[in-house]
Amino acid sequence: MELTTRPITEDETVRFREAVMAGFGEDLDDERFPPEWFADLVPLDRTVAAFDGDQIVGTLAGFPFDVTVPGGAQIPMSGTTVVTVAATHRRRGALRSMMRDHLNDGLNRGEPLAGLWSSESQIYGRFGFGPATENDEIEIDQLRVSVEGDAGSVRLVPADEAAGLLPGIYDEERRRRPGMLSRNDKWWEHQLHDPSVGRRGYSSLRFAVHETNGVSNGYALYRQKSDWETGFPDGTILIREVIAPTVAAHTGLWRFLTSIDLFPKIKYWNLPVDDALRWKVPDHRRVKRERWDALYIRILDVVQALEARTYGGEGTLTFTVADGFLPDAGGSFELTVTGGVGACRRIDRSVTDLGLDTTDLASLYLGGRGAVAMAEAGRIVGAADAVAMAGRMFRGDVEPWCEEVF
Repeated sequence: MELTTRPITEDETVRFREAVMAGFGEDLDDERFPPEWFADLVPLDRTVAAFDGDQIVGTLAGFPFDVTVPGGAQIPMSGTTVVTVAATHRRRGALRSMMRDHLNDGLNRGEPLAGLWSSESQIYGRFGFGPATENDEIEIDQLRVSVEGDAGSVRLVPADEAAGLLPGIYDEERRRRPGMLSRNDKWWEHQLHDPSVGRRGYSSLRFAVHETNGVSNGYALYRQKSDWETGFPDGTILIREVIAPTVAAHTGLWRFLTSIDLFPKIKYWNLPVDDALRWKVPDHRRVKRERWDALYIRILDVVQALEARTYGGEGTLTFTVADGFLPDAGGSFELTVTGGVGACRRIDRSVTDLGLDTTDLASLYLGGRGAVAMAEAGRIVGAADAVAMAGRMFRGDVEPWCEEVF
């Protein structure tokens, strides 16, 4: 039977959630995948399901995010999520059909971007997604480090107080950091909800807030797990998120996190790659880092996307974007940058300064990739001076970072 795709209806939500969990090899558990979370955060008209008759054999949905781009503007991005295809229905076009519906829906809504975290790095390039941010997973032995610099004070607050303090601090950081996502009230409600089923042997969430002269200006969310098996305290601090818009808040929070008695191990899976922590620790090798690809971006409207961000270099550049999945989204373009502001337009020209795939333009877009290195890898084709100009234009002063998997 031919597969069909469409948004789900209200009475199909349980079956859709079951299909999502089955796609990741798990059973539906209302504590781990709460129906309230789905109802509050996933609009039904942004879902896509693949059907074999009445059976749901594929799932996909989109969160209505805004994402920060270089220069501080926040623009609409469809957050691509819960992508699965049943093992019984692989290689029958289900994912391709769902993705086409999803991306065309974003285009119809006027969203210039889609974005996702890739469960497997080879899947999404064929649909035009390119890796646009990275993160450092770190481990620290706090007995061997000290964090240098001036700071204010840190206090632990209860969840209800945190709910009032954290969103404003988060938004201050979001305004300067490309790749960060909007969070509405419902998102914060679920972000701070802390059921025991999700703790995996660790404590409940701790909320540490940094203050300077009585003003809250940074926070850290973390858990603890004690360990005495060696006869000595060997506990672990597992960090969920550190948001520190000021230098003092960054110093104060990391000094606090690396000085909690009985917990010498610090783990954080998602540190920005340009974070100042290693420069504040005299022996920076004590901050052990492993780098990972993180947010993938898909550009749906080249002109709208490129005119939304600012640039670090001046000049005019023409380029041709090959888009095998959405051919109408590709083509030839001219970008002129004056005073950091870009003006982009489609052009009718067969020969341009640069040629690249839509995945590679996506990787350049948030400012975290070097055009020269990409050209050396064969990802961008063009004369050396044009490649260098693209590198100056697109590279950002602040590395992009996405704060959470979705």
